[in-house]
Amino acid sequence: MTPDSLATGAATAYGGFGLHVRGGTGDRLGDHRVTGRPEASGLEIESYRPYAHGDDLRHLDWSALARLDVLVTRRFTAEREQPVHLLVDASASMAAPARDDKLGVARELAMALAWMALATHDPVRTARLGAALGPAVRRPADARRIAAQLCALAPEGAVALDDALAAHAARHREPATVFVLSDCMAEPDAIESGLRALRARRSAVVLLHVLGAGELDPARDFAHGVLADVESGATHPIVLTPDVRSRYDALLADHLTAVEAAARRHDVPYARLVTGTPVSDFVTGPLARLGLVRRR
Repeated sequence: MTPDSLATGAATAYGGFGLHVRGGTGDRLGDHRVTGRPEASGLEIESYRPYAHGDDLRHLDWSALARLDVLVTRRFTAEREQPVHLLVDASASMAAPARDDKLGVARELAMALAWMALATHDPVRTARLGAALGPAVRRPADARRIAAQLCALAPEGAVALDDALAAHAARHREPATVFVLSDCMAEPDAIESGLRALRARRSAVVLLHVLGAGELDPARDFAHGVLADVESGATHPIVLTPDVRSRYDALLADHLTAVEAAARRHDVPYARLVTGTPVSDFVTGPLARLGLVRRR
């Protein structure tokens, strides 16, 4: 997929949608209304307070003065931008099983999220998980720049999710909305440690788990032979007998449950995308049901 086709596809599929993630708003003015932080000007009245010297007289509530003989000023709901960080796992495991192309699916999903953020003029920055963020992109017209960054990602090496997320939190102390797109090939405790570090910075975090269809059904591609870990190089001969398959299914189910539970403990929305499922169905289905995506 080329940057042009990736950006154009997102614009066509998600032009009427926007992100809706609680928290993670920045300090700059934007399109997102943030309750609980009333300020002196705005569009929507949130509260009132007694008049103080220096308050803008245009915001005096004259009806309250007439009825109660009390000077009060209107306070308005704050409106802020929501910086979006897209952290895409591009470790070697994202290329296995090869026919599932987990990285390609993550790439397409990241572009969908980027487009929906740009539609509300929020700054979007993208990075390979474990690397520094790219420059901020703010306009839908510049979506191809994000697409080019995503298309440049190639699966290689290994990444420690806990260290990578903790490093990101240390580099970016300002709140943001952080989407983590990964196959979560790590111990649940390590994933939880990384999520905890991000949440400690008051960032809103969403964990999107890209799972290969062949990981759910290893018999699709494999009956016996030598398994090779694409990241460590370790090998292990195996025959996929019914007993081995049963143990594999149980271990996988336990892992998925543990990852989801780790996210839940830190109030991190979690959704799982199995390769072969159209990304558009995932965006308008599970993500919409979580309240993360809405029609504009």
